[in-house]
Amino acid sequence: PRALFRLFAPVMAEARSAVHSIRLGSVHLDAVSTKAKLRGPQTAALDGGLLIVVPAPKYLWRQAMSRFRYMWNTTRHASWPLPIWGLMMITAAFLTKVIYSESDSWYRNNRLAQLLWDLDEWWVGRLGLHALVPTWVRISYLAFYTAFGVLFLLAFINRMMMRVLLRYQGWMVEKKTSATTMAWGALMKFYFAFDKHPLTFTYQSAMPRLAVPSVRQTIDRYLKSVAPVLSEEEFKEHEAAALAFERQEAPRLQAVLVAKSLYATNYVSDWWEKYVYLRGRSPILINSNYYGLGFNNHIPTHSQVSRAATLVHHYMRFKELLDAQQLPPMTIRGVVPICMRQYERLFQTTRIPGRDADTNVHLDPNDSIHVAVLHRGGFWKVNVLFDNGRIVPAHELERRFRSIVQISADASSPLRAPDPASAEANLPALTGIDRTRWAEHREAFFSEGINKLSLDDIESAIVVVHLDDRSPTTWTETGTLSLHGNGNTRWCDKSFNLIVYANGQAAVHAEHSWADAPVIAHAWEWVLASEHMGSSYNAAGLCAVKDSHQPPPGSPSPNTRARGKKGRNTAPAALPEGDEDEVTRLEFHLSKEASQAVLEARSFTQKLCDDLQLIVACHCVKDGGYGKGFIKKQKCSPDAWIQMALQLAWQRDQGKFSLTYEAAAVRLFNEGRTETIRSCTSETRAFVTLMQDAKASKGQRIEALRAAAETHVRLSRESSVGRGVDRHLFCLYVSSLALGMEAKFLKDALGMPWQLSTSQIPQNQTQGMWKHIPEEMFSPSGGFGPVSDQGYGVSYMMASDDMTFFHISCKRSCKATDAERFKKHLWQAHADMRALFE
Repeated sequence: PRALFRLFAPVMAEARSAVHSIRLGSVHLDAVSTKAKLRGPQTAALDGGLLIVVPAPKYLWRQAMSRFRYMWNTTRHASWPLPIWGLMMITAAFLTKVIYSESDSWYRNNRLAQLLWDLDEWWVGRLGLHALVPTWVRISYLAFYTAFGVLFLLAFINRMMMRVLLRYQGWMVEKKTSATTMAWGALMKFYFAFDKHPLTFTYQSAMPRLAVPSVRQTIDRYLKSVAPVLSEEEFKEHEAAALAFERQEAPRLQAVLVAKSLYATNYVSDWWEKYVYLRGRSPILINSNYYGLGFNNHIPTHSQVSRAATLVHHYMRFKELLDAQQLPPMTIRGVVPICMRQYERLFQTTRIPGRDADTNVHLDPNDSIHVAVLHRGGFWKVNVLFDNGRIVPAHELERRFRSIVQISADASSPLRAPDPASAEANLPALTGIDRTRWAEHREAFFSEGINKLSLDDIESAIVVVHLDDRSPTTWTETGTLSLHGNGNTRWCDKSFNLIVYANGQAAVHAEHSWADAPVIAHAWEWVLASEHMGSSYNAAGLCAVKDSHQPPPGSPSPNTRARGKKGRNTAPAALPEGDEDEVTRLEFHLSKEASQAVLEARSFTQKLCDDLQLIVACHCVKDGGYGKGFIKKQKCSPDAWIQMALQLAWQRDQGKFSLTYEAAAVRLFNEGRTETIRSCTSETRAFVTLMQDAKASKGQRIEALRAAAETHVRLSRESSVGRGVDRHLFCLYVSSLALGMEAKFLKDALGMPWQLSTSQIPQNQTQGMWKHIPEEMFSPSGGFGPVSDQGYGVSYMMASDDMTFFHISCKRSCKATDAERFKKHLWQAHADMRALFE
């Protein structure tokens, strides 16, 4: 037998290799065919030859229509504020006038007309077309070019005028509206009146650019911000270093930023994404990614697959609006537009790890029609759009998801879920480790063969959907699982993961580099509101059927197959032709080394998760607390009030004052992202000190609170218009590195830790939809991990006049922090501040 084995072993190995090659070739062919359907004719090398795939005419037609829509929207953007129909009517009228005017009329004999005619004479004569092109044809196209050119020039001038108007900021600081602001508002409404239904990105070209503040102003603000957290001697050292920097290195570095601001859309955003996020080498699990919870106490169905299908369906509707640019652009008070550029990368975007820097890869909206579904450790590719671009109905998605759940649980199925202890079941852990290490593993184990093709399907997916088999019952449990999923169930590189738990609870997990939390919050709020308003479920809690594509009772399950191996089931009834491969199991062939790398990653991410302490709690009237309603009665900014409470709680918790980070949106400017509000000020310190002084009177404390709140409001406004501290210092530092300059002041200033990192998440971004959501359902919003290992991360949502949600996180390994203890201090701070006004 041993001899026979030695004789036949090479033959068997060769046979296995041939089978694997055939399967891999089949998968490769499928991948190229899919690309051809979405992008047009494709060429690829296959089995030593050249494969050319030309899609059917219906796919070519879809691609042509997609390009036409893109050109149409581009023309609408270029002509704004003049509507496209107005542009066409004026052009047609001018063309008619020129054609039917006399040859000696002004329309044909002015200086511009003569110049255009001379240029055309030269061009036509050079090509020898005098005899072929009639004079009236030449007059027609010259008139057409002239009309279009003049109108587009006027539109450009109008956009530049609007950009100037949008630089006016008096409306942000005035307590009583002035005549200047009223006149400015009237002019802004005049511009908006031209287009009642603007496209999503209509106002982008009119958005002002972020100006570079002066070095003197930034240094003054910086020194004021560090004064309350430094000793007198430390402050003098910082002041001397800052003044020396202003005299020596700053002029040259500032010149670089001013020059960049003249050609770049935003002098901060590209560097911020590249150096703060993509060049960061530490794990993004917990340290960078964040989560968002669903509506409060609202689980419309306990059927996991029904809830998942409905939410995915509504996300595709949101995507459809976004792709067609039918999502209304967001504005402040209906007058001031804010930047929508971050929405472009909401779907089919993945952060690809690199050895030195990561890369955000965003696919064209037409390049992906599937989501990647993770269930019990196995990945599946599920089509959520038909080949013709239509959205798959929710009840059909429900069937597809149910087939995944059933097959995964079937121990006899070759497509069953992998062993929970196996490497395949823990693949997502790779996205939660050090970025360089993940890039090395990706290059070594996922750069060819079936592993590459399966990984490509995950990374090219519209989103990742996780059918999580756990059932969290509290906000804290749901928040914790949604943030890290125990380290092996969140594909951290994807723009966002949609998580649906076994009990119907739902949440999102988002990567941070491509956009900020308000974008994810807006889309999630829109999806949840659509689900609530749309009668999505029948009496049994299953997806309601609302279209003609419901298959007849007893129709077969969706066609389910493994990579390179067709299943035996036939395609479901009533599906469009070409949609027969709607559910595919993704395979990974992991070597011993690859398996070891995955399991080591799993061990690492588990330690990260075990070290996190996170709680989600509500400070509300029914539990003896209060919301922004009480705060507004005291004529105080709710955000400033909460920041003061956080400062008081921090001082009681730590016995000191520290730099505090609060995120401010800078979306009043083109491609604006965030700026830092440095919430710990000298006025804040004075207020907290008086609150801790038993001899201080109520009047003194109230006066100090109002002074601190006014300072905070001013800093918030300054940060929102780009007059903060940190982004300017950061860009100066990047410039110093590019020029090879040693700027110790910048390194020290940017190296000071943010031991208290805070963020307020906006709500009610869905305009008219929000009025249909009952107050008791308002979302607790989401949270993030601590920025500093020795501090706290706190996000909060002022959900209504009667309740505010807080998400508090810290590291268990830090003996100086405790989330539960900080919550008690925060609740007490709120109570003590309320007592001042009782």
